Amino acid sequence: MGSQFLGLNPGSKGQEQAKVVIIPVPFDKTVCYRPGTRNGPEHIIAASPHMEFYDEEMHFSPFEAGLFTQEPVEPLLPPERTIEQVKGRVGLVLDQGKLPVVLGGEHSVTIGAVEAASERFPDLAVVQFDAHTDLRDEYHGTKYSHACTMRRIWPMAHVVQLGIRSCSAGEMDFLRSEGASMPFWAKECIFNKESVCQRLLERVQGRPIYVTIDLDCFDPSIMPAVGTPEPGGLGWYDMLFYLKALAKQDIIGFDVVELSPIPGLHAADFTASRLIYKFLAYLLHKGQKLEK
Repeated sequence: MGSQFLGLNPGSKGQEQAKVVIIPVPFDKTVCYRPGTRNGPEHIIAASPHMEFYDEEMHFSPFEAGLFTQEPVEPLLPPERTIEQVKGRVGLVLDQGKLPVVLGGEHSVTIGAVEAASERFPDLAVVQFDAHTDLRDEYHGTKYSHACTMRRIWPMAHVVQLGIRSCSAGEMDFLRSEGASMPFWAKECIFNKESVCQRLLERVQGRPIYVTIDLDCFDPSIMPAVGTPEPGGLGWYDMLFYLKALAKQDIIGFDVVELSPIPGLHAADFTASRLIYKFLAYLLHKGQKLEK
């Protein structure tokens, strides 16, 4: 048995009793600036036992709902093979009526998770927190680069993007050609939160939702440990504002990706772990049902 998130003892029944199943995916093959996201899941899990398990805002301990951490997905090449493994893992968790939480690894792993979800939830919405649109059709010789993640997801789900502050001309042309709503740009997400949140919820109203969080959506001042940091990102309480609102909707799964640990800078690892546990606190709070 590999390491468990929060250092929990899963007990004899393990995943069977858990409401939340954590799937580590240490994949790092298409990162184009600073590699290292393959170490993200390990560092997130290693930091997690050092948090307080009681959530002071929601006034309960989310772990009591039952959390189980699977063995890591084996990274394979080409990227499509890893993506297919993620799809299989997430699909089985969804079929069991549990909440899958994918730990990246680079952002391309989200493709497999959304494939599994979209096959089970045809009206799926994907809410993407990210510094980049990730809408390139191909990058560095592959259509499955982390820079192409949302382009591959685009036909599968209704996509809503938040925190964006970096976009190529080609990606903007694609959005315009699709007649798509523009992303919620980072500046707007920070300084006009109430309006952005209202419009976000209108776009996903009535749909099952998968949330993907690329950690570079945060400002580098609080999350420097990513491969492609961009200035002007969201703060901690900006992110919690949106996650708390989304948690009242029908969330069927989420991921946290692109942590590229920096030796000696453990605050970033801890922040990623805390983010996961905080979102779970919102989702698992009384009245939020995960069972199908």
